Amino acid sequence: MTDELPLKREMTFTYGEPRELCPGVVRIVANNPGPFTFKGTNTYLLGRNSLAVIDPGPEDAAQCAAILKAAGGRPITHIVVTHTHHDHVGGLTALQQATGALSCGFGRRARNEGATIRSPSGGEYVDRDFNPDVVLGDGARLEGAEWALEALHTPGHAPDHLC
Repeated sequence: MTDELPLKREMTFTYGEPRELCPGVVRIVANNPGPFTFKGTNTYLLGRNSLAVIDPGPEDAAQCAAILKAAGGRPITHIVVTHTHHDHVGGLTALQQATGALSCGFGRRARNEGATIRSPSGGEYVDRDFNPDVVLGDGARLEGAEWALEALHTPGHAPDHLC
């Protein structure tokens, strides 16, 4: 007997437009569709008055502008990078320069331990210079005024991957 897992294969979105998924969680899809990104990289804004951004997306002025527009003048205090593939971390520098937010992520430990070489996506797709302001390891907690995150280290897709 084979049961098929029901997978959601549709996404309703417009590139660069914020969509509230639930109170305090907004998603913006970057216009970088491809075999690794599906429809595009998802960026999330957490919070109501002060915000955290999860995965700023690729280095793309339109994506950065969309994030800032969605923030609507509310301060962005933290930028969390789930892993250092360029489609997730590429937009960090521009967003950090625009907001002064702290960058947060696993950091260089995975690369220093040689795990990058074993990454299925290859080392050339990894930002080897990523050095976060706040290093997150498994179980680390990050809190803002109206949000809290707990890091779960999930290597596989990338050696430095956090959920």
